[in-house]
Amino acid sequence: MENRLLSLHHLTALDVTPVEWIAIAGRLGCGYVTLFSHVPEQARHIYPMVKADDVASVRDALARANVAVCNLEVFPLDQDGDLDRFADGLRTGAAIGATRATAHLHAIADEAQGMACFAAFCAMAADHGIVAGLEFNGFSAVRDIESAARIVRGAQSGTLVLDVLHLMRNDGNAAAVARHADLITYAQLCDGPLDIAPDAAWHEAVRERGLPGAGAFPLGAIKAALHPDTIIEAEVPQTAARKAGVPAEERARNAIAGILRL
Repeated sequence: MENRLLSLHHLTALDVTPVEWIAIAGRLGCGYVTLFSHVPEQARHIYPMVKADDVASVRDALARANVAVCNLEVFPLDQDGDLDRFADGLRTGAAIGATRATAHLHAIADEAQGMACFAAFCAMAADHGIVAGLEFNGFSAVRDIESAARIVRGAQSGTLVLDVLHLMRNDGNAAAVARHADLITYAQLCDGPLDIAPDAAWHEAVRERGLPGAGAFPLGAIKAALHPDTIIEAEVPQTAARKAGVPAEERARNAIAGILRL
């Protein structure tokens, strides 16, 4: 695939700054990165976040590396309807040229309420020139690809974010991806075993995923189901490798190499 369609998610190596991550992506020939511009207060000590004061340095780093911002993380929506808390993150993201922002849905009463919440966030993001995407996962109110697709279609706006880990852990497959490929412009790849213990799911999702091609996920079939111009991103946190002293750039290189071998 063309390197211009490759992206690196910052979750792959949280031990470097956004500016350092952008430089790594550039050296590896990636066209994009995903950065955090909004993180809930209780998690801000974990995720490096781009703030308003960082805009100038991040813009300079993007220009030097010839890299663009593919996506912003992470915007957790719920039934209270309060979107004001996301304004700074979207404003900062727009200032660094982001074109997408990923939302999750929590504590909604039903899919109709989910559609309304997501549609409202889509409208807010659009005011900043950003397209909102809905990501399904087992830790939110929207667990699977079919539910997420219904909400996106019902909202009549936004896109569907495909994280292959959450697809595989929530009864998805390549056929489901093909059914909803028209909603997907951006997909996150990793690998893993077909089954894990339920109590290991959170650790896997945020701390330890497999390199693409090193597990049992049908990544080739999933990739083939996507439109050819879909941006493909490595989202592969590797805590064991980090603790073993493997540098962030080498971890990123290994993740990208796995995707390229597909």
